[in-house]
Amino acid sequence: MQPSRSIGHVPIAENAAIKDRLGSFRIFAPQTSGPVDSSLLLDAQSIATPREMVRWVMSFDGSPQEVAVREEYPSTRVGFVQIAGVLVNLEQMLSQSRQVFVDPAVIKAAVTESLYSLVLPGSNVCREGVATVKDSWRVEVFEVFRDYRVEELSLLDVFMSLVALSDKNGASGGVLLSRCSADESCAARDIEVPRDGRPCPTCRGSLYPTDTLRFHEEVLEEHPNLTSLGRLMVCLEHLIMVGYAQFLLQRQPRVLGTVAFVMDGPLAIFGPQAWLHSAILNFYHSLVRSLAAHSHRTPVLIGIEKTGQFAEHAAAISDRIPRRSIMMLPDSYIFQRILTSRPASGAIYGRDTYYGQKFFYKTAQDKLLIVTIPKPEAVVPDPHLTQHYPELGKTLLLLDRIGTSLYENAVIPIALAHSFASIPLRTGTRVLTLLSQQSIAREPATP
Repeated sequence: MQPSRSIGHVPIAENAAIKDRLGSFRIFAPQTSGPVDSSLLLDAQSIATPREMVRWVMSFDGSPQEVAVREEYPSTRVGFVQIAGVLVNLEQMLSQSRQVFVDPAVIKAAVTESLYSLVLPGSNVCREGVATVKDSWRVEVFEVFRDYRVEELSLLDVFMSLVALSDKNGASGGVLLSRCSADESCAARDIEVPRDGRPCPTCRGSLYPTDTLRFHEEVLEEHPNLTSLGRLMVCLEHLIMVGYAQFLLQRQPRVLGTVAFVMDGPLAIFGPQAWLHSAILNFYHSLVRSLAAHSHRTPVLIGIEKTGQFAEHAAAISDRIPRRSIMMLPDSYIFQRILTSRPASGAIYGRDTYYGQKFFYKTAQDKLLIVTIPKPEAVVPDPHLTQHYPELGKTLLLLDRIGTSLYENAVIPIALAHSFASIPLRTGTRVLTLLSQQSIAREPATP
């Protein structure tokens, strides 16, 4: 690290042009403590009480980390991702709230976790026999999807089932690639790739169905790749959730009505993988229809986010929202009070990324949560209204039951998933660095 001068900031602070430019900026949606429109607030007691309570909660969280492989060349890196799926027996765990002292054995017995750990090449690191970091990612991602399983289903099975519910579905059941991903100069377009991959019809390079997720497009050959690792982590979190829902639908459909799936973050997928959001929503609605056809109840699906502009705005108005109140968030409020601007086209908020509708909810424990729940199947002109969400009552009661004081606006299942998935920033990085340094061949990979 090169030391900086103690007065190195002075030229910037005294620069008249900098001051003029700062004066031309404005904060579009300042976090002011203005009043909350009472018409947007609804008492949770006015929402229908569910006939069946949630007994099981499945939560999902992930953690990415990138480390240097060689001390002498810190830009030579590999990336790790760890994702936890945690099943909580809610009745068993909450039984301890009535005890003077919590029994750790009961808490442990109430929690079952499943960990998914994977490693990806980073800058200056390639898979043996592959020429570039980008192509190494394409192969590695495909093999992760092929080899990692959710109970009896491979992630590739889960992925292909979502493809079938999307506009990426090919005429023969494969995945449609808009262009060849094996060679940037290849002119091949609209290629259907089957489940096990195929050669490009033009350049003969290897193509994989997972190429349509386009993680490799953001991979950098010479710089850190935390962005790509984060994209992969989020995508896998949602795929694993879908996988468990599919497994239960096949094996124990009547149990699903007592299950809640809780995601760390909104019900949304961003970046090149955003097309998956509509497929996941289509899957959820097909799940609801299938359960209803057999008189089974619907599971709860909810996303909870703790950071970002919505969280900051929620913190600013929290004292104006009573306990056990849900606050509706129409687009007009979002674009006037929270976000920086509205697209020129007047697009609906989250149209291309969210499969959930966003609400604020003040729990019985006085915690204001930013939640998303699945959008209604039918297109409605007022999706912010609570009447469109038949599982809302069950969702709010669940949120009242799973609050925790571990950190700001936390819930127990997400806190548990985070504790299993997280890679300790200092100790974890040192261990993974040592593992990488001792395990990776020091000679160049064979192209």
